[in-house]
Amino acid sequence: MADRHHGAVPVLAFAGGAALMALLLLGQGALGVRPPYGEGGTLTEVAPRYLGRSGRAVLSVVLGVAMIGWFGFNVGLGGASLASVTGLPGPAGALLLSGAVLAVSYASPRLGNRIAVGTTLAALGLVAVCVARLRPATAPVTLEPGGWNTAADIAAMAGYVSVFALRAPDFSRGLASRRDLGWCVLLLVAPAVAVGVAGAGVWLRTGSTDVVAVLAGTPGVAAYGNLFVAAAVFAPALTTTYSGALALRGGWPALSSTAAMLVVAVPGALLAVARFDRLLLPWLAVLAATLPPLIVPMATEAWRRRRGRPARPLPVWTWLPAGLVATAMTAAGLAVAAVTGLAIATLATAAHIGLATRVRDADPT
Repeated sequence: MADRHHGAVPVLAFAGGAALMALLLLGQGALGVRPPYGEGGTLTEVAPRYLGRSGRAVLSVVLGVAMIGWFGFNVGLGGASLASVTGLPGPAGALLLSGAVLAVSYASPRLGNRIAVGTTLAALGLVAVCVARLRPATAPVTLEPGGWNTAADIAAMAGYVSVFALRAPDFSRGLASRRDLGWCVLLLVAPAVAVGVAGAGVWLRTGSTDVVAVLAGTPGVAAYGNLFVAAAVFAPALTTTYSGALALRGGWPALSSTAAMLVVAVPGALLAVARFDRLLLPWLAVLAATLPPLIVPMATEAWRRRRGRPARPLPVWTWLPAGLVATAMTAAGLAVAAVTGLAIATLATAAHIGLATRVRDADPT
């Protein structure tokens, strides 16, 4: 983001991005909260109550591809860091980290959670190191509006959280109240913004977007900085195999958990070897265009049902055309693509509710 602005990032970008992230997470995450506030299920369990068979199949494919991409991003970045620390060739570092992530994916959830806590602390340690050793001479944020680049920044932040937001019920399942959900959202959004500000500061100090190269060339940090990176990506990589397997099995129940994890990990490892992490901003732009439009009708329908309105399945046209249009706009380089997709989905959802209401009113029974 700092590279795109050639300097400090507008505060409006972080504020707008944080607000959009929170809305997406709260709207979809409410589905996992226990009744009467939500439905108390994962997305795989809840989706049949909202989407038809064709809609669930499309959703499974899109989410599967998204999880493969995130696996490739996280392991590509962590593998490059591991190679920098150990002296291994870059592809070897990516393959070694891929194998470790896949192995832990089959471990017990308790062990996986403990590893996730440890690697998250490593991520926070990495941020602390960057702030302490790579502090810029000027502020990393500015009050300047930033023009269309700010809209692209907001879309990138929405893209960063879009996959997790869509699958938020997987992680909010069993929460007792919306207040609990709010705390979870705050604990995701606030650190994400803080890390973004820290990253902007690193760019102002170094002029580089390559975290691995920056850490390797920083005196006093090279010995352990990239080790922090390799550890920090472990937890998000684990979520891709867990949630990706759930997504794929939601569309194809006959697929075993082992096969589903391999479907995510094997092509993801190939992307990691190819350093897919270097394509972060284009990847986030595609995700921001493709996935959030589905959250609009699902969250709206869930809100209606919580207020005692009759349940209605969501037709594909309430979200898929919006995603396709936004993706095409992204390919054309239009910064407003993600926002346009959300607007189209909102209009389509309103039209669906209006049509259903007229049909109900016209029913003589």
